[in-house]
This record gives sequence, C-alpha cells and structure tokens, in this order.
Amino acid sequence: MKTQWIMHKGKKILYIDCSNLSFEAATIKAELGTAVSLAANEPLDSILTLTNMCDTKVSPEMYNLLKDTASQIAPRVHKRAIVGVTGIQKSMLDLVNKLAGKKTFSSFADVEAAKNWLVAD
Repeated sequence: MKTQWIMHKGKKILYIDCSNLSFEAATIKAELGTAVSLAANEPLDSILTLTNMCDTKVSPEMYNLLKDTASQIAPRVHKRAIVGVTGIQKSMLDLVNKLAGKKTFSSFADVEAAKNWLVAD
C-alpha cells in the first residue's frame, strides 16, 4: 500500500497516496480503506493529512469514494492538504471544500510545500 504515516519535521502526517492511478476501483478503494483504518484510533482533531492526486484521473465514482473517505475521517482531521488537482479536479475539490465546512483541503503544487504547510503552527 502506498498510503501510510510519514514524518516531517517531527510531526506525523497521514499520506494518502492516490498518485499515478488510472481508475481501478479496487486499488483506489484499498488505498482509501487503508487511510480510514490508519485514522480510526487517532484522537479527534489531531491528524494532518496529505492527499496526493498527481497524474490520477478522477471519475464520478472515484469522487464519491474520496468524498466518503473525507467524511469518515473528518472528526479526527486537524488540517488537510492536497497536491495534483487541476482543471475539473480543482472544481471537484472546491465542491468537497464547500461540503466539508471548516476542515477544507488546501491545494499545493508539490508535496514538499504541502508538508511544510501542514506542520507549520
């Protein structure tokens, strides 16, 4: 699995790696299921998440999977960053942000910038 906990500047980040995936429902469900499992035992409002969508095509089914995962782990998330969203994906992100309320995704051009933003407080 590509989804895992990573460390950056002494802080733990849940790295949800959906990069370079053509839409294969089983693969994406597995990655997102791993994210939910890893987040399950963490304290409320404690998780920093980084979702990598670089070079991944988003379909309506994938959008729904992402939205469901985001809502399942939302109570445990403190900050969310995402990389690799452009065009229609950016429009979908804006919609997810609208539905998510206060715990919205901040979009970044690269993983390092996202990690630095997540750990800055």
